[in-house]
Order: sequence, then structure tokens, then C-alpha cells
Amino acid sequence: MSAKTSLLDKVATELSLPAEDLMRKSLVAFLREQLRFYDAERLSLCQKYGVSSLSEMDQLIIQGQVEEGAILEDLQRVDFITHQIRMISRLLEELDGQPAEDQSYSRT
Repeated sequence: MSAKTSLLDKVATELSLPAEDLMRKSLVAFLREQLRFYDAERLSLCQKYGVSSLSEMDQLIIQGQVEEGAILEDLQRVDFITHQIRMISRLLEELDGQPAEDQSYSRT
């Protein structure tokens, strides 16, 4: 038995929880924390341009309101963050059986 497994078992025993439930609850808490982190970063980047989503950032370029070069780095970061949020949301649904907090991050 590894040290990690024995620690999990010890904590589960102390909390009177099955180890599997403790592991699942821990994963859900971690993923929710990551989701909040990415969402805060996404919102911060979008606010720099007065928008709230990746698709709105795209529209700024399409409508000629900003030069692509001026926004490209932030656009790419928001695109990555949006992907991470979707992935984490899917994992949360699998673990928690409930949709994640806000899934309005789609790029249309």
C-alpha cells in the first residue's frame, strides 16, 4: 500500500467517509477551483476590450474595431482558457453529475 493510499484511507477513516467518496469530492473541489481560476482570468482579459466572450473578441477584429495584432496574444489566451473551461466542465459533469456553474463560454 502506497503512502498516498494510506493517507487517503486515514483521512477517509477520520472523516467517516468511504475513500472513494473522499477522492471524488476532492476532485470535484479541485476542478471547481480551477474553473473559478480560469473564469476569472478569462473575464479579466475580456474586460480589457469591453467584451465578455471569445466570440465578442473575434467580432472586434471582424468589425475593424481593433487590429488583430493588438489583440492576438489575449485572443489566443482566451481561446485556450475557453477550451480549459469546457474540458473542466465536462469532467465536473462526469464526477458530479451536475452541469458546471457557467457554460456560456462557447465560441460562435
